[in-house]
Amino acid sequence: MKIMHLVRLFCAIFVVFCSAGLSLAQTAGNFARDWQGSFFSVSPRLVFYTLIQRAVPGTEGAVVALAQGFGFLHQTGQGLQRAWNVTSVQPVLTYSPNINGGLAGETFTIGGLVFKIDPEYRAVAGPVVGGAFSRSIGWSIGTGQTLSVAGNVEVVYSPDHDISRTKANGQACFRSYLQEWRFLDLCGGASYEKTDLSEADSTYISANFARLFPARNGTGLANALISREFQQNYQKTSLSAGVERYFDGRGVITARVALGEEIKGENTLLYGGYLSYGQLVLGVGTNIGLSYEREGGDVFFGKDRNDNVITLDLTGQINPNLSATFSVENRQSSIDLFEGVTFSLDLNVLSLQF
Repeated sequence: MKIMHLVRLFCAIFVVFCSAGLSLAQTAGNFARDWQGSFFSVSPRLVFYTLIQRAVPGTEGAVVALAQGFGFLHQTGQGLQRAWNVTSVQPVLTYSPNINGGLAGETFTIGGLVFKIDPEYRAVAGPVVGGAFSRSIGWSIGTGQTLSVAGNVEVVYSPDHDISRTKANGQACFRSYLQEWRFLDLCGGASYEKTDLSEADSTYISANFARLFPARNGTGLANALISREFQQNYQKTSLSAGVERYFDGRGVITARVALGEEIKGENTLLYGGYLSYGQLVLGVGTNIGLSYEREGGDVFFGKDRNDNVITLDLTGQINPNLSATFSVENRQSSIDLFEGVTFSLDLNVLSLQF
């Protein structure tokens, strides 16, 4: 599992509440959405904690709405209580470097012999359009304790290549406030993806421990995550740890490291790191991220495969309803077939929630 996948997994554990929490906050006030939208990577817990610590005037409604999402407003003795119920529809507009799940290179060399890849199995790039539908429901089951279920389906199509791609996932999470701003999250989920050249499904379980803390000139959140992934051909355990630091008026820095179990015969993450910085630039919410991944474990025609992957991404909030992320990935591999530089562009249009 790549470092960016781990980051996405960590975000996925909170994505249901992110959507619901921000939707709730919008009905009470826009500050939480705007504050988080400015930096993209900020955890709702860090938003909530910072609002309380800084006692920002005019954000009382947002604090109440977020508190409800975390289960802090649970009424004892009244059983299961609805914390949120959100359905959303969102357009998907992306330029993808690999629409069909093909191979990056055109040739590979073994023992001095050069082999050419059939064009049918090579990666194709281009714009894709489509839509995503998601539904999430959360209940408070005790003070500071929530149970949630969620599902998402995304279907996209490439008009240039007449190729479609389908993704679907579902998850269930139990989240609990422990004490002194410490939290524990237990989650499990499943995913499915189908492209023209591949079809895969997987499941996972995870446990995440997080702690919020005051810091000089700001606030912070630290977490440690352990996950177990169940793929069709293997099982893999991964660990990650990270820190998010908000600096008053100076943005947010996020740092994360990851370690993955080596799987013989499969190319997966061995270790990696991720660093990002978010700040308002000329009134535009901007986030820049840099990651490094070391992958290995696979053997290709008797030769060990080892990849070093560096990814740079830049995100900008174009307007309140639209953000864009541009990414460039440089992959250096011991097998020339997998080497290359790829570019992608994602336009994130504000989803319609109801």
